Amino acid sequence: MLKERLRAIYATAKNGFDAYCLLRGWCAAADATGVPELATMAKSIRSHIKGILGYWKLDGATNASMEGFNGKVRWLIKQAYGFRDFKYFRLKITCLQTATRISRTFPYTRVNLATTS
Repeated sequence: MLKERLRAIYATAKNGFDAYCLLRGWCAAADATGVPELATMAKSIRSHIKGILGYWKLDGATNASMEGFNGKVRWLIKQAYGFRDFKYFRLKITCLQTATRISRTFPYTRVNLATTS
């Protein structure tokens, strides 16, 4: 029940103040359950409240796309084991960025990043 209530905060809060009040209420309810994992989650929310409220301050902007791109770069690093030329490695990272833009522009186009040169 608390999981759904926490998700509902993101769906229902219209601004940062509403979110702050709802998050404080959620943390109080999580502490009242006596479950150590929920108390830890409430403590994490309290310690990162400014960053969490940034979601509403920035109109729902997240860093999900950057995290996804970082995952692609980590994949490329694994694939690039043995590359001796750093310039070529940078070029491959640039190709990852281009492939990401192409796949968003043309969602029905498949881009095989493993064969992109």
